[in-house]
Amino acid sequence: MGEGEGGGEVEAVIGGLTARMVLLLDRGKLESGSILWAVRLFRLLVAFFSLLQIGAADVEACTLWGEAGEDASGGTIISKNRDWEPDHTQVLKIHRHGKGYAYFGLYAEGGEKLGLKDGVNEKGLTVVTASASSLPKQMRDEDRDKHGVLGRLLSDYATCDQVLADQKAIFPKCRAEFLMISDRKKILMVETGLHGRYAIRTVENGPATHTNHYLDKSLDEFNVEIGSSSAARLARITDLLKAHPVPCDTEAFAALSRDQHDGPNNSLWRTGRRIRTLSSWIVETPAEGPSKLRVVLANPGEAETTNAFVLDEKFWRDETPPERNASKR
Repeated sequence: MGEGEGGGEVEAVIGGLTARMVLLLDRGKLESGSILWAVRLFRLLVAFFSLLQIGAADVEACTLWGEAGEDASGGTIISKNRDWEPDHTQVLKIHRHGKGYAYFGLYAEGGEKLGLKDGVNEKGLTVVTASASSLPKQMRDEDRDKHGVLGRLLSDYATCDQVLADQKAIFPKCRAEFLMISDRKKILMVETGLHGRYAIRTVENGPATHTNHYLDKSLDEFNVEIGSSSAARLARITDLLKAHPVPCDTEAFAALSRDQHDGPNNSLWRTGRRIRTLSSWIVETPAEGPSKLRVVLANPGEAETTNAFVLDEKFWRDETPPERNASKR
């Protein structure tokens, strides 16, 4: 269930209960002794359905942000807080198969949504994604001939300019979602909707932010329902970046990622019972030299770990599993 999905059904049930209560009162079918009981029951039901609505609005939520150009010391830095149900484990793996570029990614194992979630390739191209939860899942699923493009981007492209040159072959086939892509020089913020529609914003200097609803006006019709958490997180990370001294680096973004200003369900680092922040992924790519990757894994039932990698030639050639070469704390 996507963020905000199910809200209409909840409101319909509450409205039906209200109408039924009014009808019974008008007909005098509730005795005085029963009215107090009925009111108490009604309040409990409203509270229960409200909780369901909050839960529905929390699923499939992530926060993406980045800086480019002077604000990132001449390179780029992008970050993702991954929020999901704590029903699976996340692992780090390197992919060297096939004819494409090698890439290193965060994968989900177990649970319902398996596979690659974030990645960076040997050329320094980084891709992170977020769900388009303002578009109900049922509508997204009806676009059956569309699919994810994360693996293809990491395997086939070395720079943002190459992605831009090939955009008409990539994004019309992509399912509805949001992708933040970076290299040494720029950040691309890609929004894909239904029926092959998409929009791209290029950031060569300054901040880029995104959560789980469409920001490009040409795709606004796909904002069927903007979740309160998505709106709150977007406002918060935008304000934090505006207020933060530049240039930003990995340490600065790591501190921002732990922000809990708006409570367990609406903060950047979420601690809700149903949906939590399960990982932080930060890639800092300088104008010259190797990229740096910092990953926090907050897997359910495990101690939280922080993994730091220098993505130099040795990293990509080493046959030792990369997770063993990480500096942890």
